Amino acid sequence: MRWPNRGVYFFFEESEFRENGQELRVVRIGTHAVSQGARTSLWNRLRGHKGTKAGRGNHRGSIFRLHVGSALIKRLRIDCRTWGAWAVDRPDVRTFEHPVEMKVSQEIGAMPFVWVDVDDAPGTNSARAYIERNAIALLSNAGKEPIDPPSKHWLGLDADRAEIRQSGLWNVKHVAESYDPKFIGLFAELARSI
Repeated sequence: MRWPNRGVYFFFEESEFRENGQELRVVRIGTHAVSQGARTSLWNRLRGHKGTKAGRGNHRGSIFRLHVGSALIKRLRIDCRTWGAWAVDRPDVRTFEHPVEMKVSQEIGAMPFVWVDVDDAPGTNSARAYIERNAIALLSNAGKEPIDPPSKHWLGLDADRAEIRQSGLWNVKHVAESYDPKFIGLFAELARSI
C-alpha cells in the first residue's frame, strides 16, 4: 500500500456509532512530526499505535496505547502497576507488561482508520497540526452538549484521564478548545483529494 509521508489520521471503533446509529464515530484524531526537525512518517506513527502483527507494542512510545491500556487495566482489573511508569523501562518490566500490550494491540488493531495526506514541513504551525487541533475541538464533547456521544460501554469511559471520558475521544489535548470554522474548508479540500 502506498502511504503518504505525512498526514492526519482518524480512528473509529466498530461498536461506536454516531447519533444516527449508522456511521462509525471518530474516537481518535492524531498526526505526527509537528516538532521542528521531526522525521516520523505517518506509517511509523500508525504502526507505533497499532503494534505488530504478533501483538507487541510499546505504550511508552504511543500515548494512544498508554490511554487504551490504562482503561483496559481498570475495566479488566489487571494488576500492572508499572504501566505508564516512564522511568521503569527494563526487559523484566516489558515482560511483565506484555499481556497488557497484547490486549492493547488487539483493541487498537481492530479499529478501522482513515487518513488525509498533508505533506507539509514539520512544525507547530503546520497544516497537520492545525487540522488535528481543530478536528479534535470540533468532535469533542467536553464542556458542551454532546454530539455523537460515546456508547455506555465505550472503553474510554474507564480511562484514567477525565478529558477522555468527557470528550468521547482518545485524545487529551485540544478537547476543551473551540475550533476555527475556517479549518472545515481546508479539510474538505484535502479530503476531496483522497
